[in-house]
Amino acid sequence: MRYVTVVLPLIVIMGIGWTLRRLRVIKGDSSNLEGMLYWIVLPALIFRSIFYSGGFAKEDVNLIYAVYLSFLIMPFISFVASPWKKNPARLGVSLLTCMRSNNIYMGIPVVSLTMGDVGVTAVSKYLGLSLVGYHILSVAFGQIGFYRKLNLDTLFGTLKELSKNPLIISSILALFCAEVLQIKLPLWVDESLKMLSEAATGLALIALGAGIQLEEMVTSIKYTWVDVLMKVAVYPLLVMSLFFVWPVAHNVRNAVILVSAMPVAVNTFIVAKGMGMDHKYAAELIATSTFVSILVVPIWVYILF
Repeated sequence: MRYVTVVLPLIVIMGIGWTLRRLRVIKGDSSNLEGMLYWIVLPALIFRSIFYSGGFAKEDVNLIYAVYLSFLIMPFISFVASPWKKNPARLGVSLLTCMRSNNIYMGIPVVSLTMGDVGVTAVSKYLGLSLVGYHILSVAFGQIGFYRKLNLDTLFGTLKELSKNPLIISSILALFCAEVLQIKLPLWVDESLKMLSEAATGLALIALGAGIQLEEMVTSIKYTWVDVLMKVAVYPLLVMSLFFVWPVAHNVRNAVILVSAMPVAVNTFIVAKGMGMDHKYAAELIATSTFVSILVVPIWVYILF
């Protein structure tokens, strides 16, 4: 029962976000709330976590091996299992989404609730190492599924966008301040970052709940289930198996596996639409995987803890 109770705060807070949108307290979509999280709250959380994490050590090389091999292997597994081999627009979505976890709006809250500050620090380190490769490789494999070739212009465009990504900028800045400058944060700066960081979990879940369309979840499970299974079950199993070969600290292992089991990232819809893929299918996949992941999280918590 205690494993089930892990998801109850998620359901309650996401339910608040869903209710606020239905009552039009949050009007339209939740883009303003997500923007505040993306540009201010989550960068503050990641900066502070990485700054106090002690930087990247030699043992983090194993983390890089395991994570990047998972990015390279998972699209092949997804391709073999995909029912959309004769539908390039959906096959591209399958390969794009199979490793694009909702690390930010659901992964960080789940790890925070399950593991506390130790888990958040581990996730921040993981994000600092993986964000660039995560975006580039997922887009590249999505292109291969859709176009049967790589579009270099799109990849360069992705790199250009990543150079403006506040999460990546905050990761690099934290490392520079901690490792190169070796500065000590003034108390008022540290307290400001801490207060913003503490708002991350609740705000992220409210934003996620505000964007949920319950009707889509019920109807789309019939034809999205293979890709949902790839994302919330097969991918974290792959990551877990790679950590047996390249072991890392226990808290890092558990945190990374947990975020790997998260649903498809919300921004995947925008990426799929921009690339001309079946973006409606991507939206349905995001909604369905979010619902299913709530049911699957207790299973992963049971396995890991």
